[in-house]
Amino acid sequence: MASALFEVLGNEEFCVTALRGLDEAEVLSRLGTTASSVPYYRMEDVISHVGFESEAVQVHAPGGDWAYLFDANGSQGWSQSAPVLLRLCRGTEAISVCKIESFSTKVVLARDGVVIAEYDTWLDERPSGPDADGLKRILTRAGFFLPPEDRPDGFRHPRAALEAVEEEFGLRVDPAALAEPLPTVTAPVLRS
Repeated sequence: MASALFEVLGNEEFCVTALRGLDEAEVLSRLGTTASSVPYYRMEDVISHVGFESEAVQVHAPGGDWAYLFDANGSQGWSQSAPVLLRLCRGTEAISVCKIESFSTKVVLARDGVVIAEYDTWLDERPSGPDADGLKRILTRAGFFLPPEDRPDGFRHPRAALEAVEEEFGLRVDPAALAEPLPTVTAPVLRS
């Protein structure tokens, strides 16, 4: 399976968090704002507007089962940080994949305000948390935890992690829709 998210995000540092069953208004509300009070930027232009050091997320809620947060600066993994992620997933579930450095990919599952499983390629350990076995199963199907000679051709942690969660959770993103301006929420809004 090809990863639509990877095609949009590329091999650079990124962080994407998906929230089940929330529409744009609810996601923005949980971030402490509304659509009328945030700017809309295209993904390729967001850094020029908010700055490279800014903690900001863009919201894409196409309708259906999932809403998505894309970190403006993926190297920070801000939408995956505990204060943000746990606030967002109260009463629902979230899956987050971040490639925060060229050699580290982190996958976090959270449900109803609690992290239930996480895995970081940098630590090269098995997933941890109450649903560690579930996350291990998901990632093993994508080639994680296998000896290098048994991994699929072209195996790369970021792409494989995105493909695994897209397949497991039914994440579907239309790359053309992500070319449009998206609501962009910065950290000062979240901290208020």
